[in-house]
Amino acid sequence: MAHLESSILVRKSMEDVFAFLNRTESHRNFIPRMTALEQTSPGVFGQAGTTLSGMLNYFGIRIPVKYEIIDVEPNQRLAMRGQMGPVLFKDGYLLRKNGDGTEIKFWLDLSPTGWARVFSPFMGLVGKIHAWETLRNLRRELMKQVIVSPFQGSH
Repeated sequence: MAHLESSILVRKSMEDVFAFLNRTESHRNFIPRMTALEQTSPGVFGQAGTTLSGMLNYFGIRIPVKYEIIDVEPNQRLAMRGQMGPVLFKDGYLLRKNGDGTEIKFWLDLSPTGWARVFSPFMGLVGKIHAWETLRNLRRELMKQVIVSPFQGSH
């Protein structure tokens, strides 16, 4: 199994970051190579037990991916487990206030099974690239978000 962690700092409150992470469409926009992502269970997104089904596109090869939310603490953390072909994974986001912004720590555990164990020596590198791309895309998407103040336009 490969485990890695990587962090970024963004100039958004923990509440704003969590609100962004707590929407299906946000993940569709920042997970690298995600071309489709739909919630497959009833109810709201941010609850343990929520399931999702997605499609990744690696160099024209479409790979189905399944997710389940396994841990949620509002404004603090969100974690999922899933399967992408013969690779099982867990990943998540830990939020911590840092000055006037938020530190977002992304963690990832990759566990190849069956024939994919042949690629075990490369899982660390694959995970590092995925983490870097995920955090880069997450920062980009968060910076696009406009936070509307309840006092805006009430002059």
